[in-house]
Amino acid sequence: MEGFKYQKVYDVIIKDIELGYIKQHDKIPSVRTMATNLRVSKTTVENAYAQLLAEGYIYAKEKKGYYVDVSLSHRKVEPLIEEPVVIPKKYRYDFSGRSVDHESFNFDIWHKYIKRALYQKEELMRYGEPFGELCLKKALQKYSREYRGVRRPVQNFVIGAGFQTLLTHICGLFHADKVVGIAEGGFKQAEEVFKNCHMRIKKIPMDKEGISIEELKKVNIDVLYINSSSGGYHGHPIKQQRRNEILMYAKQNRVYIIEDDYNGELKFNTKPMEAMTKYDDNYSIYLGSFSKLLLPSIRISYMALPKNLLQTYQNQFYHYHQTASKLEQIALAMYIEDGQLARHLKRLRKQYAIKGNEMLEKLQQAFPNNNFHLYETSLKITMSVEEAKLSTYIAVAKEHNILVTKNSENEISLSFSGILRNDIDLAIQKLEEIWK
Repeated sequence: MEGFKYQKVYDVIIKDIELGYIKQHDKIPSVRTMATNLRVSKTTVENAYAQLLAEGYIYAKEKKGYYVDVSLSHRKVEPLIEEPVVIPKKYRYDFSGRSVDHESFNFDIWHKYIKRALYQKEELMRYGEPFGELCLKKALQKYSREYRGVRRPVQNFVIGAGFQTLLTHICGLFHADKVVGIAEGGFKQAEEVFKNCHMRIKKIPMDKEGISIEELKKVNIDVLYINSSSGGYHGHPIKQQRRNEILMYAKQNRVYIIEDDYNGELKFNTKPMEAMTKYDDNYSIYLGSFSKLLLPSIRISYMALPKNLLQTYQNQFYHYHQTASKLEQIALAMYIEDGQLARHLKRLRKQYAIKGNEMLEKLQQAFPNNNFHLYETSLKITMSVEEAKLSTYIAVAKEHNILVTKNSENEISLSFSGILRNDIDLAIQKLEEIWK
C-alpha cells in the first residue's frame, strides 16, 4: 500500500508538469501541504520527492522548498494503445518447412542431457566463453571431421545462436562496401544479413552444375556465399569438378568462400558428399547448424574459420558475449560425445527417405501432368504450376487448412520435414480434390 501511495504522489507531480500546470522554476507544494492534500504521510511525500530529485524533474533550494527543473509542457503525451497479440495460425497440414514433426526427435533423451547439464552448477554460474564452450567445440570438431570432412583445429571453431548471428560476425571481418556473390536463386535469410551489414550483393547466373564459372569470372567480388550441398542442378550437391573450379577461382582471386552446409549430412537416397572446406584451409569459411537435424528452437550453429581469418576474428570479437545458451551447449556436447547425434542422424536419414520418396510418389500419382523435383537436403518437393494459378493454389490450400509456399522459381514448394508420415496420404488427397 505504501508503494502505491508513493507512486501516486510521483505521478501527480509528473502529470502537472507535462500538462503545463506547473512550469520550469515554479515552486511545487511543500511536503506538509502535499501530504495533507493527498491524505498520505509525510514520509510517502518525501520518498516521492527524493525520486523526482534523483530523476532531475525537480531541484531543492535550501530552506525555500522544491522547484520544477524541466520544461515538458511542449511534449505531446500519446495514449497507451495495446497492440493485439497475433498468434500464428496452425494448419492441419503444414508443408512450409518451418517445423519438424514431433516423431523426428526424442525429447526424453534430450531432456536427460539437459538435466545432466544442470548439474554443472559451477560452470552455469559463469558467463559462457565468447567463441563457445570448449567441450562443444571439441565434440563439433570430431563430428564435422567424421561426417562432413572438415579438418580444422579446435581453436578455429566458433559457436553462435543461429547461422545469421555467425554470418553477421563474418561480415564484420570485411569492409561495408565489399561485394558478395550469391547464386541467382538467392537465399533470403543470408541476403538480409548482407544488406544489413551494408555489403553489396551480386547475383551470379547458374548452369546445370550450379554457379557458372564463366559468369563468376566476369564479376568482381570479395566474398562468395554458396551452399555446396544443394547449390547444384535441381538442388543436388555441387559436383566435385565444379567444386574444384570454384576453389581454384577463390585461391587465384583471393575471394573468401562462405560455405553454408545446410543439412549437408541429411542426404538419404545417396551418400552425402563431404564439404568443400575439406579441400581448402585458407579461403573457405564453413557454416553448420542443427535447425532440422535437432530442433529449430535449439539455436546453436557453428563455423570453422580458415587460418587466414582466425587471428583477425579473435581480436575483433573477443569482447563479445556468447549468444548461444551455455546450458544447451554443454548438453549438446554430452549428447554428441555419447553417440546420440550419430544415432539420431541415422534414424533421420531413414525417416526422411521414407517420407520424401513416399510423398513424391503420391504427388506424381495425384498430379500426373505436373513436374516434380525432390530436394533431399532441403527436405522438400517442388511442383511446377502455371504462374497465373500459383497464388490461387496457395490461397485455396490455406482455406482448406493446408499451408504450402512458393520458391524463387515460382513453383509450389512442399516440405516434408514438419508433416507426419501418416498425414501425407490424407493431405495429398485433399490437395488433389481442391486443386483439380
